[in-house]
Amino acid sequence: MNQPTLSRPMFSRLGAACGAVFAVVLVAANGDGSQPFSGPRAIAGIAALTLAVPFLAYLCGVLRTAEGADGWLAGAALAAGVTGITLKLGSGAPELAMVRAHLAAGTPLHTALDAIAGAATVLSLYPLAVFCAATAIAGFRSRALPRWLAAGAAVTAVALAVNGAFLRTDFVPALLLFALWTLLASVHLLRRTWRQPAPAAAAAAVARA
Repeated sequence: MNQPTLSRPMFSRLGAACGAVFAVVLVAANGDGSQPFSGPRAIAGIAALTLAVPFLAYLCGVLRTAEGADGWLAGAALAAGVTGITLKLGSGAPELAMVRAHLAAGTPLHTALDAIAGAATVLSLYPLAVFCAATAIAGFRSRALPRWLAAGAAVTAVALAVNGAFLRTDFVPALLLFALWTLLASVHLLRRTWRQPAPAAAAAAVARA
């Protein structure tokens, strides 16, 4: 009978920790962007982006609980965040296609596919900006997040939107800021889960009495 109570903190920690893994592994896999294609680095980047999804779901679950049944910002944040991550994940498909087709650098097809990959990355900045903006507003209104973290989300939203306005750029420092904010949010949420089991266990004990 105690298993559901004990499993909730564990799954909460797992969801919160996915954000830190996403941020650290993605930055390490991308490096400075000048490295040649590497299979292990590509797999690490794909895995990191995939792990962002459960983190977004956990974070938006926290916001939804704080907002209440009538809130919609958490849902908007989740939809925008998943859209942005999907676009960023899709930006790796052209590079993988170039490697599988053994396209030589400098050929028209190689250049076109590389441009598609860069465009997908830039496009991902817009929904990620909406995610950060919705998270910031929900965090401030519901106090589900500390003010410094909500303010960081607002700053990151502005940076993503400004960076995305340069459609032809290949320089996306706002993604690094997004990764940093995700790391800080993940650490905060993970630390908070360690303070939840004791009250939960106490409540369960009272219920059994």
